[in-house]
Parts: sequence; C-alpha cells; structure tokens
Amino acid sequence: MNSRERLMLDHSPHMMLLVEPKYLRVVIANRAAQQMLGYSEPALLSMTITDIESSLQDVFYWKDVSNGQYLNIEAQEGLYQCADGSMLTVMKSIGLVHHDGAPLLLVQARDVQDERQVEDTLAHALSQLRATLESTGNGILVIDLQGKIASMNRLFSKMWGIPDDLLLEQDDTAILEFIAAHVLETDACRTRLQEIVHGNETEEIFRLRDGRFFECKSRPQYLGERIIGRVFGYNDITERKRAEEALRESRDKLEERVQTRTTDLQMANATLLTEKARQEILIKKLEEAQNQLLQSEKMASIGQLAAGVAHEINNPVGFVNSNLGALQRYMEDMLKLLSAYEQIEGSLAADVLQDIKQLKKEIDVGFLREDIGNLLTESLDGLQRVKRIVQDLKDFSHVDESERQWANLEMGLESTLRVVWNELKYKAEVIKEYGTIPHIECHPSQLNQVFMNLLVNASHAIEDHGRITIRTGQEGENVWVEIEDSGKGIQPEHLGRIFEPFFTTKPVGKGTGLGLSLSYGIVQKHGGRIEVKSEPGKGSIFKIVLPQHAGASDEILT
Repeated sequence: MNSRERLMLDHSPHMMLLVEPKYLRVVIANRAAQQMLGYSEPALLSMTITDIESSLQDVFYWKDVSNGQYLNIEAQEGLYQCADGSMLTVMKSIGLVHHDGAPLLLVQARDVQDERQVEDTLAHALSQLRATLESTGNGILVIDLQGKIASMNRLFSKMWGIPDDLLLEQDDTAILEFIAAHVLETDACRTRLQEIVHGNETEEIFRLRDGRFFECKSRPQYLGERIIGRVFGYNDITERKRAEEALRESRDKLEERVQTRTTDLQMANATLLTEKARQEILIKKLEEAQNQLLQSEKMASIGQLAAGVAHEINNPVGFVNSNLGALQRYMEDMLKLLSAYEQIEGSLAADVLQDIKQLKKEIDVGFLREDIGNLLTESLDGLQRVKRIVQDLKDFSHVDESERQWANLEMGLESTLRVVWNELKYKAEVIKEYGTIPHIECHPSQLNQVFMNLLVNASHAIEDHGRITIRTGQEGENVWVEIEDSGKGIQPEHLGRIFEPFFTTKPVGKGTGLGLSLSYGIVQKHGGRIEVKSEPGKGSIFKIVLPQHAGASDEILT
C-alpha cells in the first residue's frame, strides 16, 4: 500500500480493518481503529478478527467466511473488544474486495455508543411526553408544518368523538374536517387549524353543535428559531359556561329584585326624609318657642324683681326725701335765728363777745352757712335721681301689662339706655338722632328688651372705644328704630345665621345665642321686621320696622 492510500485510510473517521478470509487475520488497521480500540498497529496485525468481534453471532459469521462463504453486511450493530477489556458498541459494514486476484474482507465500523445513549434519552423523553399528554386534562393536537397531524392524545379523540375508522385510516385531512364540521363557527375553526406558521399564541372559545363549549388555546412549536408546527389544547368548559350562564341569570334576577327593592326603599326614604324635615321644622319651632318662653319668663322675673326693688326703694326714698325737705326748712329757720343773734352781738360784754367770736371761728360759721344749703340741695338732687332710676326700672319692666298699649318708642329707648348705661358708658359715645315718631300700639316691655339686646350687642362689637348711633323715623304707616355701631362687623358667612337660636360668634361663656333670636321673634310677632347691614371692620346697622297699629290676627309674644 502506497503512502497516499495509507494517508486516506488514516484520515477516515471510521474504523477500517482489512481481513484475510482464510485465517481471519487482520492485515491492515487504520489509525481510527487503533485509537478507538486502544491497540497498537502491531498488536492489531497480530490478531484475528474474532479476537475483536467476540459475540456468538460474529463467531458464526467468520466461521462461514473461513469456509469460503463471503456475505456482505450493511449497518449491523455489534460489540468490539477493546484493549482495556471494555466493550464498544459499533455499527459495522463488511464487504468483499479483491487484491491481486485474492479475496479480502473490508470491515468498516463506527462508534454508536453515544448515539445509543442519545436514542435512549430521546426514547425516554418521548415516553415521558406521551405519558404527560395522556395524563393532562386537555385534549392535545399537534399539527406539523405540512398540515399533517403529528400527534394527538386519547382525550382529544374522545372529546371530539372521532370515529375509530378515521383514526385507523390516519386520514389527517378527513379528521381535521370532521373537527371543523362539529363547530358552529366552522370556517373560523378550519382557518385556525390551517394557520400553522402564525407566530402568536391564540385563545378562543368554540361552540359545538351538540351544545358544548370548547376553549381552544394554540401556540407555535419551535425548533430553535424556526416554527415547525403548532400545538392546540382543547378544554371542555361546558359546565363552567352553564354555571356562568346560570350565575348571570341569577345575577340579573337579583339585580332586578335589588332594583325593585331599592326603588321601594328610595320611595320610603323620601317619605321618611319629608317627614323628618317636617318634624325638624316643628322641633325647631318648638325649641325657638320654648327658648323664647324661657327668655321671656326670665325677663319677666327680672322685671318683677326690678319692680319689687323699685317698690322697696321708693318707701325709704319717700321718707328720706320728706325728711330732707323738712330739714332744709328747719335749717333755713335756724340760719335766720343765727342772723338775728349776730345783729345783737355788739350789745354783749367784751369777754362774752370774745368767746362767741372764738367759737364762730372754730366752727367756721360762714362755711357752714354756705355749705349746709349745698349739701341739702345735692342730697335732694340725688334722691330725685334715685327716683328717676326706679321709675326707669318700672317703665322698662312693665310687669303689669298683659295687652298691647300705645307707647312712644323714643321714651322706651331712653329708659332702656338708662338701664344699660353702665354697659355702654365705658365703651362708646351714644349719639341720638330721634325723628319724633308717633306712638304705636305694642308691648313696650318686649320692645325694650329688643332695644336692650341690640344695644348690648353693639357694645360687645366695639373692641376699644367707638360710637353707637340711635335713629328713629317714620315711613308711611310704619315707624322704625335704627341702631348703628362702629364695631368689628359681621362676617358674610355668618350674616344669614345670626337670628338662629343658639348661634353666636362670642367666646364660650360670653353668650347664649338667644338674644337676636328672641328679638327677631318679638319683632315678627308685632308684625314688623328686622333688617341688617354689616361690613367687616366698619360696623353694623340693625333696623327695626314696626306698624303703628296692631293687626286683628297678630299673635303677640307673652
């Protein structure tokens, strides 16, 4: 064998052995045979082929060869004995060749041990895949790139009821058409089964002609980056759909019942709200009447107390005033007598006259004569002032009035001013702008209470020192009283609530919130009205407008 032929043998990836048939000796072994079997070339050339191929089948074959029976072998699996004692699984081919007229057998073998392991692994994986497909709860259908059925599990054929003859014939087109024909959306189902190279995953629900519902999910099957088929998974959701339908019908009925019940409740609630609003109005009116009655009773009690105090003061003031008048007359007589004595002082003895002059000097007769008159005049003036205050208290309270009477509001303002003067004199300058209004038919004590509330509120609205202006006037058949202050004014958000019972902007403990509410009720029941103007930081104006004559049906606050 020349060097080029040897070179070709040594570069072959397969083991190549040339065997002499009569004695079965190895006459040529290439490098691949040496490397795979672990023998050196001299060792191989000293061996027979049966030293390497040691299975019973191989021994019989080579026995026939030595007897002159040369049979070619194509792709036969066998075991080769290696130098280390291990066995090598190979795939071999044996062919007859001639050299110089003599027959030789060329043995070509390749190591298939790794391939066998791969095949075993693949078979194991396929077995697991088949078991998985059969155990899954979904019907599985796999279609290859040519539109042929590559695989399906038994559940799939059972779900669709595919006849056994179609399965035995393995007519893929007929099977797929059978599936599409059982779906109401036949064209959509057929189109989906034909869209093999579509790269997206799909999910849809098909309705079968027998009333069932199948959920179909599909996804492409990849080999590397290339799509080689599509896997379809079918799930029978008929029970779920029926449950959903039943739930939907139940929900619709429930919603209808809830809507009906809601309508009934809304109507009942509207009725309750109307009744509640009516009751709130009645309760509010009752509270206002009760509070006004309490305030009125309190004012009546104060009036009775003032009248009693005035009566009790009148008695001592009466006799003190009478006594001071008599004392003034007596002192005038005594001073006349003293003047008469002074006229005869010149006829007295010198020593007596000296004593009298000394006594007159000690008692300061001139000052006494002048000051006694002043003292008596001031005392009598003070008593008159006390009598005027007592009369103002009686005029303010009018505890004995039960019906309307004709009264002058300006006189009522004056008596009220004198009663609350101690509250006003340190806070404000009072300016009177009276319009000489006529008498009106009213309850004077109740209107005096209104004036007192407004004047005290005006004083409280002035923080340091300010001005309170009182005006009166006439408008047709009505008269009006206006009280203006230069105080801090009323915030716009509070202006609409100032006549509500218990509403007050004063600090806790400084007001009850009943003064203006009671005043509003008194004026309203006199057939009049109260108007308010206010600007924060500049002051407020309260205007009371009252009719001169009482209406026949007017309800009077008593």
